[in-house]
Amino acid sequence: MSLLAIDVGAGTQDILLYDGDVCLEGSTKMVLPSQTVLVGNRINRARLAGRDVFLRGPTMGGGASTAAVRWHLAAGLKVYATPSAAATMNDNLERVAALGVAIQEEAPGQAEVIETGDIDIAALAHALQIFDINLPSDMAVAVQDHGYSPDRSNRLVRFEHLAAAIRSGGSLEAFAYRRPPATMTRMLAIQGALARAGCRPLLMDTGPAAIFGAALDLPDDSPALIINFGNGHTVAALLSEDRIAGIFEHHTAELSPEKLREFAEKLCNGTIKNSEVFEDGGHGAYVDSVPGQVGTTLVTGPRRQTFLSSGALKGAIAASPGGDMMITGCIGLVRAWKRKEDLWR
Repeated sequence: MSLLAIDVGAGTQDILLYDGDVCLEGSTKMVLPSQTVLVGNRINRARLAGRDVFLRGPTMGGGASTAAVRWHLAAGLKVYATPSAAATMNDNLERVAALGVAIQEEAPGQAEVIETGDIDIAALAHALQIFDINLPSDMAVAVQDHGYSPDRSNRLVRFEHLAAAIRSGGSLEAFAYRRPPATMTRMLAIQGALARAGCRPLLMDTGPAAIFGAALDLPDDSPALIINFGNGHTVAALLSEDRIAGIFEHHTAELSPEKLREFAEKLCNGTIKNSEVFEDGGHGAYVDSVPGQVGTTLVTGPRRQTFLSSGALKGAIAASPGGDMMITGCIGLVRAWKRKEDLWR
């Protein structure tokens, strides 16, 4: 079995080439800038050169790329975009147009064309080929999909999908899709790109992928609190019997150690409210059941050390499945792929 697992974050895309005949520690791995960072950099270079830009391609994650668009417009330069690329900034294209973005299908002759998309299959294939590695035909990708929400907060829509997966049992396979839901536009864009490249896809959300990947480091089967401190978002989940029973998500930059401790304690005793996290600027919270006394607290993610050193989580253990914290989400994707294959056979 050969599988390319890609965990797409706000700052990096973490890549694992999984081979069933190779131990995880010896697997081929890459940690690269995420596509939103790369697209943002390209827009920024065009701004410094005084050039208009035309964004063309599928819907992708915003963050750095959306910020670069705003800076470009503020500099008095023009931004053009296809409808699908424009949806990166907002599902409501009228709001995108109100920012000053001209939405059209064809590139003006004077504008620099910049391709959008959460993954660049051609670039990945080239990078691997340099080392005599062929791009696998099976690929699993995790992105943080907020869902199509032109008239509502995408934070609400996103949590409705996570809650539905938990209510359906909260198992790993409940969060993994061969065919993503119709409202999951980032996942659908990646599925389309992989299909055009002749690849067989599996899609997941980055939060559950990291939670189930970190779970490989659990010392026993007792209920656990697992927290992934990403560059952009922090996700905390209650895990029991390899199922997510409750979850909350916030923006990492807005979480103080004190706030983290409060939300984590409320998650563990089942008293956390979706409204309190949402109104604090986070994404939300959902608890389906309280599995009992938490035996282990695992933390992972590139921002974990800030919270570990603060003492906010007493007794917390840093998870690094396969000996590398940066591939935690990738390992969750590999586990999901295997689980789906076993279900289908």
